[in-house]
Amino acid sequence: MPRTKNILSMLGTLAPLVVVSLACGQAPRGQGMRFPTTGKEAPGLAPLDDAVMAMMRRHGIPGASLAVAKDGKLVFARGYGWAVLEARTPVQPDTVFGLASLSKSITALATLKLVEQGKLSLEGRVFKILNTEPLAAVRVDPRLYQITIRQLLNHSGGWDRQVSGDPVNWTTQVKMKYGPQTAISPRHLIAFTMGEPLDFDPGTECRYCNFGYLLLGEVIARVSGQSYEKFVRDNVLIPMGLRNVAVPPGNGTYAPNQARRYLSGATRELPGWEQSYLNAVGGWTASAVDLARLLTAVDGSRGKRFLSDKMFAEMIAPPPPPLKPKADGSYVGLGWDIVNRRDKAFTYFKDGSWYGMRCFMKRLPSGINWVLMFNASMDPDVFDRQAVLEAAKEVREAVERMERFPNIDLFEEYR
Repeated sequence: MPRTKNILSMLGTLAPLVVVSLACGQAPRGQGMRFPTTGKEAPGLAPLDDAVMAMMRRHGIPGASLAVAKDGKLVFARGYGWAVLEARTPVQPDTVFGLASLSKSITALATLKLVEQGKLSLEGRVFKILNTEPLAAVRVDPRLYQITIRQLLNHSGGWDRQVSGDPVNWTTQVKMKYGPQTAISPRHLIAFTMGEPLDFDPGTECRYCNFGYLLLGEVIARVSGQSYEKFVRDNVLIPMGLRNVAVPPGNGTYAPNQARRYLSGATRELPGWEQSYLNAVGGWTASAVDLARLLTAVDGSRGKRFLSDKMFAEMIAPPPPPLKPKADGSYVGLGWDIVNRRDKAFTYFKDGSWYGMRCFMKRLPSGINWVLMFNASMDPDVFDRQAVLEAAKEVREAVERMERFPNIDLFEEYR
């Protein structure tokens, strides 16, 4: 039972539910219903399936996927529940999900690749690169022209959505300015936002900022001379061997093999991704297996590391003063919400949340990479945020305590 309990602890507050159910020979709540499961079963890890499905029952989540890689090998890849409720289409290990803010890590890697290629500098001034004209007759905060690429990557550009709101949500104001029939583009949002003051001096605080990654998408397109999506595909995804990662059509429809999105506890699917102007912020789709492949390319456990050693070190380096690490030693990296380094060991983590999307990916100091994805979003309240953070913490603790992993590599099964 101790080892079973360790594995099940990955689901945080749900672990006691499943442990008690197993010990008593009872099915977890949900009248004994089991979701369909796909992918190869891993000897000794069946309780992991029970734990994931217990979380799905409790939160009304139709589908999920979990992938774990160790030493560059895919050792666990499973799908749970339904990708499409109405058709009862089961989630497969290679079913693609909306990535929400996990897309930011892809955007960051593309930005760092441009720096590595000598086409961009981390200290480059963003608005001088873009040369965007603000709206007429507005006063532009002069600090805007001091914002650097690095500051966009680590969320220290000067915007605080808890103070002034999130600029990517100002589409109503933009339409009032440009006309109700305006097709919103990054250019519209940038020009409009240039007329609003910053909330703090760039580089002095870290405040999570979606708008910064919208700007990075435009920087990538301008500096590379290609569309944002094409540069990412040719310079990040294809070199990593990621052939199924894509942005959806952007017209409210779904891409092939994409899990439909739902609100927790609801059965009517949400429209597909429509905000193509936010592709660099949260528009990409991928499977858990795809992201496990990405993580093993980033850390170099599956071959040559994607970034040069110098650029990789920049990605996980502490931010420059006056920014400081937290009391636990963690800090915001370039494209990662949490980075921590101790001697030669390092870890980084990113999560994402949008309507009908909830996903996590993490690299552990032990060299393990894991990805967990759901096709439903839970209630956007304080309880939910704390619950998912605890779940992510328990995933790390559970995987770190696993004594043995299957001696297999499933990457070749999912090309």
